[in-house]
Amino acid sequence: MAGRLAGSLFIAGCCLALFEFSAPTIAAELEEKELTFAVVPKFMHPFFERAHGGCKKAAAEHSGMKCKFIGPAKSGTDEQVQIVHDLISQGVSGIAVAPSNPAAMVSAFKRAREAGIPVTTFDADLIERDRPMRKAYIGSRNFDIGVALAQRLVELKPEGGTLAIQSGEPSADNLRERIEGVRSVLKDRNWREVPGTPVYCNDDDLLAVQQMEDLLGKYDKLDGFLSVGAWPQVPHSAYRRVAQKHQARIEGNELIIVVADTLEMQMSILKDGLSHGQIGQRPNEMGYRSVLILRDLIEGRSVPEFIYTGLDLCTPQNADSCVGGD
Repeated sequence: MAGRLAGSLFIAGCCLALFEFSAPTIAAELEEKELTFAVVPKFMHPFFERAHGGCKKAAAEHSGMKCKFIGPAKSGTDEQVQIVHDLISQGVSGIAVAPSNPAAMVSAFKRAREAGIPVTTFDADLIERDRPMRKAYIGSRNFDIGVALAQRLVELKPEGGTLAIQSGEPSADNLRERIEGVRSVLKDRNWREVPGTPVYCNDDDLLAVQQMEDLLGKYDKLDGFLSVGAWPQVPHSAYRRVAQKHQARIEGNELIIVVADTLEMQMSILKDGLSHGQIGQRPNEMGYRSVLILRDLIEGRSVPEFIYTGLDLCTPQNADSCVGGD
């Protein structure tokens, strides 16, 4: 009997030791396993390259994390949805997407959820009814971008006048919100949009410059030009060529130009007096926080549904110090 008891204790002890050795905590497993987080922009563009920089920074600061940045060459194609499907098949740990076509992206998000892969959005979100498909949105309050653009216009030209608005993809919900923000400020003021605007450049930078040139040529007394995205200023040499034709009106505040975003070439344009204001988003922080939120989700932590990264109001007077968060 004593022998059987000793044998039982020996076996139990071995099993206990084996259990203690082979049951690491979730945190330890995460330390051992490399997590691959994918960041998928609307398309390859200098704005989204800064989100890539934030993703890489997060991966460098946290061991066991890898950043994968991949997106379509052009906006508004089915390629972005296919990229997300491919990432799911590859078994990445989590995916952050700036959806170019939110309605089309839902099928991919449903598949990610079925596969147990957390998905977030950044810069642009799903429409409200589809938001349960993603865990969180990281980015700007898009309505507030439009508000800030219009407030700068009114600050410099309170008497009002004629206005042209430029946008990107007509179907982009985040850009629609920006236009709504502009109009909310101007609706009770003496500003009126010229016929045919907003104009939509379909996220084509060179087309955006051409549209700007055409509008300033057609309406030679135009009082304001607002672009809710960076498009016309990214091909900065072409933008400068157009703006310099109207430099006297720009310098005299007869023509007010305010554009969203604060990329390097845009800040150079601002400092040279060829725009009156830049409403800066923080794409680097979007990429950085997207990856950390995905890691929190993998570790079972709860996260806020909306994580806003803030805005910067840049003018020629504060251009050397206005950009924050990046």
